[in-house]
Amino acid sequence: MVGDVVGKPGRKVFKSALAQLRAAVPLDFVTLNGENLAGGFGITTKIFDDLTGPGMADAVTMGNHWADKADVHAIRRSSPKLVLPQNLADLQGVDRIPVFEIPGRNKKVAILNLMGQFAMKDSYGDPFTFLEKRRDQLREWVRSGEYVLLADVHAEASSEKQAIAWYLDGILAALIGTHTHTPTSDERVTDKGTAFLTDVGMTGPYRSVIGMDVEKSLRRYFGPKERKPQEVGNEDVWFCGFLVEVSAARGLAVAAHRLQWREAGDEWRLASCMLRSPPA
Repeated sequence: MVGDVVGKPGRKVFKSALAQLRAAVPLDFVTLNGENLAGGFGITTKIFDDLTGPGMADAVTMGNHWADKADVHAIRRSSPKLVLPQNLADLQGVDRIPVFEIPGRNKKVAILNLMGQFAMKDSYGDPFTFLEKRRDQLREWVRSGEYVLLADVHAEASSEKQAIAWYLDGILAALIGTHTHTPTSDERVTDKGTAFLTDVGMTGPYRSVIGMDVEKSLRRYFGPKERKPQEVGNEDVWFCGFLVEVSAARGLAVAAHRLQWREAGDEWRLASCMLRSPPA
């Protein structure tokens, strides 16, 4: 599961790091958050097709910039790989939880993509109300032995992300927080088998202000009337992801690894955690 991929530098490092991972690990399913793919704002058909082609992402989740490019509506109609936040307001059919088959594994992956409410500019439905109505169904999916459940919670507040992880503890195999573009180091696997990370961090340039050119961003802070277009930075590019190992029998996590790769110097960082009492 890969965090907010920002602009051309993020797309480039995503491809490079994913190729290295696929050469080392038998990855069954890859998600990325794509709300910042096109110049930091939204997604285009060309970019989507490129990053969901052979060997790329199996699903693309989104966030508050989901509608910044008009292409999103055509992509949504043509490809099940695009997963919009299910608590968006007034968008018919968006509340459906998409399900993907994993070839050769006799498993299905179901994806939750939810927006938080705190400090967000736009109005979104309450993610907890959405989950309360579906929690029993999600639990039964996992108990059936057929499903692995993943969640991308796109939220400003750490509390919302963590609360959703605990509310679905033992139901979700994994949850990543996205949106802040700043990685946290609180990866864990709970006793019930849910791996979560409050914010996986962006995949993009870290000599930046959350992905945007430093000098242009500073002008916006010191001169609030200046509203020149933002530009994506291009230095110190990182890949940030959350690699989760899932029990084939239970559909829940047994180990998780916070991954970071700095393109400059080809430097990998790894932080791992495991289920304390593995099931018999």
